[in-house]
Amino acid sequence: MTRTIELPDYYEPDWENGRYGSLEELKELLLHKRITEWDKDHLLLEDGTKVAIKMSESDCCAHAGGEFKNVQLDAVITDVKFGEPNKFDNGDGTTCQNTVTIYHNQNPIALAECEANDGNGGYYYSVASLVIGEIHFPVAEA
Repeated sequence: MTRTIELPDYYEPDWENGRYGSLEELKELLLHKRITEWDKDHLLLEDGTKVAIKMSESDCCAHAGGEFKNVQLDAVITDVKFGEPNKFDNGDGTTCQNTVTIYHNQNPIALAECEANDGNGGYYYSVASLVIGEIHFPVAEA
């Protein structure tokens, strides 16, 4: 699946060349590499690949994002799995939460906890994605 990402002009950075990628493409970029550095905003792999969680799309006051947790360094990535999205009424619209688990063998070595909110009363939308370069891998949509 490839599609141009549409962000408002006021949102930076400019994702003009951004596109969506598939789970298979994400795996091609991550598998058999080691995580050498991390903080809540990104993972850095041994080959220089940087993985971040960012808002891919939104309108008006909707927002999306997330953070990495429970990361273990120097383990080789052997699998990546997306959880099932959890959508719920947040009292002012809908929130969607989802977790991407990165594995070494059968052991989780990193969690990407993502959240998207559809803004003021549910009239808007947002998409939270794992981002590698200009490729966005949607995780949560509201």
